[in-house]
Amino acid sequence: MFSILSQYTSLPSHLNGFSLFYSLASLSLCFGFLSCLPTSNLYSECMKTGSKFLGLCAIVGCGGLAHAQVWQPVRVDLLAPVSLVTTGGITYAEYTWGLGGCEAVDSIGPLIRNGSDFSFDFDIETETGVVCPEFIVVELNTVVLGALAPGDYTLTTTSWGMPVATNTFTIPTNSTPMLQPIGFAADGSFQIQLNGVTSVGYVVLQCSTNFVDWTSLSTNSVGEPLIDTSPVLPGCRFYRVQILQTVTPSPG
Repeated sequence: MFSILSQYTSLPSHLNGFSLFYSLASLSLCFGFLSCLPTSNLYSECMKTGSKFLGLCAIVGCGGLAHAQVWQPVRVDLLAPVSLVTTGGITYAEYTWGLGGCEAVDSIGPLIRNGSDFSFDFDIETETGVVCPEFIVVELNTVVLGALAPGDYTLTTTSWGMPVATNTFTIPTNSTPMLQPIGFAADGSFQIQLNGVTSVGYVVLQCSTNFVDWTSLSTNSVGEPLIDTSPVLPGCRFYRVQILQTVTPSPG
């Protein structure tokens, strides 16, 4: 801790730390280690040489009031490589990172997707002008990338907008056709991913509440998320796809 106080400032009894005190009234500079000083006149404490204050007193010719504790951005400390795992058709990014004794989280995320490119940001701050405890808190974060169509992807991890790690990964083709939920988008629509189909160009997403009556919602090219723009209905809502166009592979 670094602080400058006036002569007659009372100090709380719990104050501990490495401090610099400037007495405006007596122009005395006191530098040392404070340990549980009782509430009292700072100048008299400066003049004491007992066990409660070990320091140096000197006459100076300037005056002022300042505080040197500020927060500054620092790069996130990744303790292990980013792990990318696909379970049940959903891909996750798993982070292991450290938070130092004087560090705090300003913000984490959000996950941003642009086509096959993902990015995820960590904004960490550290406090300067203080004595930092020497420890690291290990933090774990799991980020859901979603149900991804087969193909190649890139995840860039950033800290304050600057890249700190880049991971490329591939989602293999699933031999079993499967509808997998992605979730709700910002506009309220519900998105679904169709995986495991080949030689198919377009499909129609359909929904039902009773497995008997089906309503067509949207026509989609395979590989893009299937979208239900008005998903809010009483009761359950079920989905299926109808193949609209097949693609004949070119002779190899």
